[in-house]
Amino acid sequence: MTQDPETIAFYNKEALTYAKCYPEAGKSERFKNFANRIVAGGAVLDLGCGAGNAARAFHALGFNVTAFDGSQGMLEELRKVEGITTICSDFDGLDFDAEFNAIWANFCLQHVPRDNLPDALARISKALGPDGWLLIGIHKGTETRRDNLGRLYCHHTEADLTTALKALDIQVRQVTFADSTGYDGTPFIGMTMVAQKLG
Repeated sequence: MTQDPETIAFYNKEALTYAKCYPEAGKSERFKNFANRIVAGGAVLDLGCGAGNAARAFHALGFNVTAFDGSQGMLEELRKVEGITTICSDFDGLDFDAEFNAIWANFCLQHVPRDNLPDALARISKALGPDGWLLIGIHKGTETRRDNLGRLYCHHTEADLTTALKALDIQVRQVTFADSTGYDGTPFIGMTMVAQKLG
């Protein structure tokens, strides 16, 4: 199993409240910069989509959007949006073959148990088409912890992720860092990696 049951239980319980905290995904510069890299009308996977705020923004830009998350609660409202495909599964259900022009994995992979990350990344690579774009937002560091709300966090370094992606024929093109604060009030350094699948 590539998801943590306690983390999923939190998101199922807090879905509506959590969704209201991050309503403006499509207005951020990191979103706009990433969306501008994707071929017009392309297929986009919002991986670990949460309440689907990014999925809605991609859809509004004319992309063919699939929203994927392990929490039924998070997907409940998104299912009401016509034109967005929703899938509720852990990463074991991520079984696509070069179907996406871009994958937006924004602060979801830190919830994957550390030993399961190589399999999750391999599935992401398989799902991404040649020259396709990948964004990973993740907590920077080396620790494994649970936050004040019981969610699992596995932090990762730029070097480790770059090496893991390179082995899957995914080349990191840009890395940025930003100070941030989690939903539980814990400060962290957010790392955003933009990478491209080699053709």
